[in-house]
Amino acid sequence: MSNKLKTLSPSQLEHFITEQVNEYIGESCNCTVSNINTPNIDSEADIAMEDERSIAFEVKLSYMASETNE
Repeated sequence: MSNKLKTLSPSQLEHFITEQVNEYIGESCNCTVSNINTPNIDSEADIAMEDERSIAFEVKLSYMASETNE
């Protein structure tokens, strides 16, 4: 099994996170992903030695609060 997490780009992560957060909060937000850290895996043989696939990154979410008249 390959390490598919390692293939995710910052823009892909930003897209996936933004899409889900927008749906959850019901408003458009901005997402910035930084400091991506993936394990050093050189080959498929090396992957077989480790069962855990991991990725670490920082996320900044922001949105403009909208004022509604109720």
